[in-house]
Amino acid sequence: MPAPDLVTAELTLTGRITTASNATFLGSIGDVVVVYKPIAGESPLWDFPHGTLAHREVAAYLVSQVFGWDVVPHTWLRDGPMGEGMVQLWQEPDPAQSAVNLVATDQVPETGWKHVLEGRDENGRMVALVHEDSPALRRMAVFDMVVNNADRKGDHILAMTDGHRHGVDHGLTFHRDHNLRTVLWGGWEKL
Repeated sequence: MPAPDLVTAELTLTGRITTASNATFLGSIGDVVVVYKPIAGESPLWDFPHGTLAHREVAAYLVSQVFGWDVVPHTWLRDGPMGEGMVQLWQEPDPAQSAVNLVATDQVPETGWKHVLEGRDENGRMVALVHEDSPALRRMAVFDMVVNNADRKGDHILAMTDGHRHGVDHGLTFHRDHNLRTVLWGGWEKL
């Protein structure tokens, strides 16, 4: 449970994250920067019950904590300017690092990276999706299997300055059917 002031102090919106498919806001609680996803701003999905994504985000955080892996940043439910929603501590990734990348197929690193798949970019050039071969991403791959993550995109993996890797955006987890979709396919043989 977060500190009481993070649950009861005013949550002020400072911006909107426009690349998200659901209403997602940058905000602050005092001097603490947070992400806020109100339940009222969830887009209906055919395969997930409406109004449950925020609760799934909190459940994913709790699983991460039980494992002791710190995959998911601190996440909780609380009231906000648009009603109850998920609030998560903002994590500022290191812009010089990337845990997942698209590279030309002839540029795939021979060590330290896992090859996931190949395709063509918007100009028809062959590219490969790769992710780093690290204990942090192997843990995240196991975590994704446990929570049945249906939405692990490369942008949902934050590479932190200290080398830590956070996974974010866990609204599409805990589906009753096997629904695993992740970019972390390159490391399964070591799990």
